[in-house]
Amino acid sequence: MEEYVYEHLYKIEKEHWWFAARQNILMHYIHTRLALSGEARVLDVGCGAGAILELLSKKYQAYGTDFSPHAVEFCRKRGLTNLHTGPLASYPKDTAFDLITMFDVVEHVDDDRGLLRDAQSLLRGGGYLLITVPAFPSLWSDHDIVLHHKRRYTRTTLKRLVADSGFKLDHLTFFNTLLFPLAVTKRWTARLFHVSGANDLEVPQPRVNRVFRSIFSMETRIVPRAALPFGLSLLCLARKPAS
Repeated sequence: MEEYVYEHLYKIEKEHWWFAARQNILMHYIHTRLALSGEARVLDVGCGAGAILELLSKKYQAYGTDFSPHAVEFCRKRGLTNLHTGPLASYPKDTAFDLITMFDVVEHVDDDRGLLRDAQSLLRGGGYLLITVPAFPSLWSDHDIVLHHKRRYTRTTLKRLVADSGFKLDHLTFFNTLLFPLAVTKRWTARLFHVSGANDLEVPQPRVNRVFRSIFSMETRIVPRAALPFGLSLLCLARKPAS
């Protein structure tokens, strides 16, 4: 990801409808789907500017790591500690985590299987991996290019990735489903008329922002229990074998 994007995310990710609703969906998912105590150790991989890590730190013993020193500095601005800079393979092996999260991270790396295997080495037996990725290669746009995505995923490719990395699949679903038709129309129109989609990171007008956030937030109670058939993103919960 371009370095300037971290500063922009730091400013907007609590306000922008997509980031704000997504944070609520993911935190509700963790709280309702996983029986984690307040003593649970959680590692947020690719913690970025730290909005989700900040929420995790209010509930659990939360740690964050990111390849970008710039991103880690924005986490420090939020008052966060327990931070590591560098690839996950370099993370100290002296802590076994109960949950590792990778929210829109896996699509950024060349070796996605290697990343998941590095995560498995840091999980306790029976520990969880929770990841989200952008869905459908056919939706590739300028937005993916700006964010330095390597790929988008299908259900099949994500299931194969998780299995090949030694995890047992627990739950897999699409999400950001209700706004999917609008997003598809926008991206195909932009492609047809050669319009840049890089402004997806800008906060819309307040009324539009509120409407989109409300619509996306309607999925909060659905996602933990559903297997939605389509959406802009995929969510996968997997578990490291106990033995």
